[in-house]
Amino acid sequence: MGLGKGSLRNRVLTSAAATALLAAGTGAVMGTAAASADAAAGCAVTYTSHTWGTSSGGFTAFIDITNTGDPLSGWALTFTFPGTQRITTGFSAQWSQSGPLVTARNPTWGGSVPSGKTFGIGFNGTWTGSNPPPTDFALNGVPCTVKLVPSPTPSPSPSPSPPRLRILISPSDLTVPEGGTASVQVRLSQRPPGNVIVGTARVYGDTSLSAGPPLTFTPDNWDVPQPLTVTAAEDDDAVNGSATFDSRSSQITGSSAFLWEAVEQDDD
Repeated sequence: MGLGKGSLRNRVLTSAAATALLAAGTGAVMGTAAASADAAAGCAVTYTSHTWGTSSGGFTAFIDITNTGDPLSGWALTFTFPGTQRITTGFSAQWSQSGPLVTARNPTWGGSVPSGKTFGIGFNGTWTGSNPPPTDFALNGVPCTVKLVPSPTPSPSPSPSPPRLRILISPSDLTVPEGGTASVQVRLSQRPPGNVIVGTARVYGDTSLSAGPPLTFTPDNWDVPQPLTVTAAEDDDAVNGSATFDSRSSQITGSSAFLWEAVEQDDD
């Protein structure tokens, strides 16, 4: 049976209205997604360096990174040296350099970073002519706000120790058998002025993994590695769980947090 002109016109108008609503809704979703993407990223960087030498020499740099956006499951920090600087060794990240461009990617144990979390990385390097600090830091491609801590006046000979006290933990990857234990080795980067107690807490991940007890370092044993025991309790699942731990000390001035990860080797 055929359609009357009025019925056909009404169906066309109804279809057109539905199409317009769908387009408007899609645009709203896309706009919301774009806004979410814009809001998801954010970072703040504090760059501290200690330089030695006159017309050439070496330097140690520490970079504290704060995630001011959404939680990260992986990260890459980039920056450009404004001079002739070259990185020789780095720590707490996977470092690479191409010309003046430097990239620091998360280690396997430190890819997850919650919102508001501050973590530290650093490196040793060389320079000739001058050693101006980089200023164009970006985290996952998003520019960071930058605070530069001036380097002390260069000295003609290298400083024997880094300028800041840090917690050092190895290995970078730890596997713990389910129902068993394994250990990471903990030490300090330099002699502390007094006793330092390093505590460790699980910040997120598999609750069957735990670490402890606290470790105490003195001005006499600061460079002697101490084992920190990680325990993987028996559970009912059949997957390899993982957890991220935060080791820090209230006796260390400034940010002392060291994030690391342990993986449970399931036996089910």
